[in-house]
Amino acid sequence: MRGTIGIHGAAGAVGAATAFALAQGGARRLLLTDAAAPRLACLAMDLEMLRAALPGLQVARGGVEELAGCERVVACAGVPHRDGAPRSAFFDENAEILAPLADALAAPDAVCRTLVLVSNPVDALATWLQARLGERVGVVGHTLNDTLRLRVAIARVRGCDPAAVEAWSVGEHGPHAVPLLSRVRVGAAPVLLSARERAQVLGEVRGWYARWQAHGTGTTSAWSSAWGAAALVRALHEGDARPWPVATLLRGTYDIDGVCLTVPALLRPGARPRPLQWRLAADERAGIAAAAAAIEEQACVSY
Repeated sequence: MRGTIGIHGAAGAVGAATAFALAQGGARRLLLTDAAAPRLACLAMDLEMLRAALPGLQVARGGVEELAGCERVVACAGVPHRDGAPRSAFFDENAEILAPLADALAAPDAVCRTLVLVSNPVDALATWLQARLGERVGVVGHTLNDTLRLRVAIARVRGCDPAAVEAWSVGEHGPHAVPLLSRVRVGAAPVLLSARERAQVLGEVRGWYARWQAHGTGTTSAWSSAWGAAALVRALHEGDARPWPVATLLRGTYDIDGVCLTVPALLRPGARPRPLQWRLAADERAGIAAAAAAIEEQACVSY
């Protein structure tokens, strides 16, 4: 991938894993920023050793202002996770952390045109950041994990390989997630889940976050998030014929306007994601509307 990719919050678990995934995936110029300077220095030293295995890799450290010179920026910065708290509980604190980045990217001489957001609550923060940045920078929220978890859950009840499952989770990356069980495919063939299978799948995906927090580690998922963020950056750079579930600003899709909401979208180089509007079941459409209302209220944005 040409150009420099900035990672804000690179010293955290998700940011560090994202830097590694990007380097492994072909990125050759990385600019790392984080308030935790000693950890950031060690991360840069660690990644620098890969120059002997990944020819052309360049790793630099910098401040938030320097991120404005990157073609794409991945924002992973946020307060430490607190077990037992919903993702929405981190909105105010993480908005405060991301505000200097928004100011830097809004500068007249800023080069960055795409901000890939990983920090939570991602849909609400993406809505808030997009309103703050205007048309200058496109905010794309990484929310692939919900779809990955849905596919794994369906594979368990169907006894198949998760990689053979095509299923989508839209709405909010949080309690207002909407698993699209009306559009499940296994091995490219449409599948109608039984009532028992639907209940099992919904129980697994809706209880995933609580089961994770019950272990009491005070961490969030890092490997799947980092893999997805790196893959999303690559798709935004190279384009991809497949839809991706991303939080992006909607202007009429599913009758939603002015809110960044997770929907399937096509990713094209140099362009904003193009949301796809699929024919959905009535309860799924209602779930999307409820998610949009919750996100708009949380982000305190009025269009």
